[in-house]
Amino acid sequence: MQAVSDPPLRPGPVHSPVEKATADGKTMIRCAGARCASWNPRPFPSRREAEFWYDRHIRQPLTHQLW
Repeated sequence: MQAVSDPPLRPGPVHSPVEKATADGKTMIRCAGARCASWNPRPFPSRREAEFWYDRHIRQPLTHQLW
């Protein structure tokens, strides 16, 4: 009899933040992960707000909200 085992877990996307300042003083934090290429945030007036949306991208991607 063959042993039953769980399928191997797929690793999630690897996120790496890339911070960029625009000419008008706004901050944009993008994700340089290979699976995050389509996520393109808009610039925000404060770094704190940009960090909030970047954290939201990692913890609860938009795809989870569509279900």
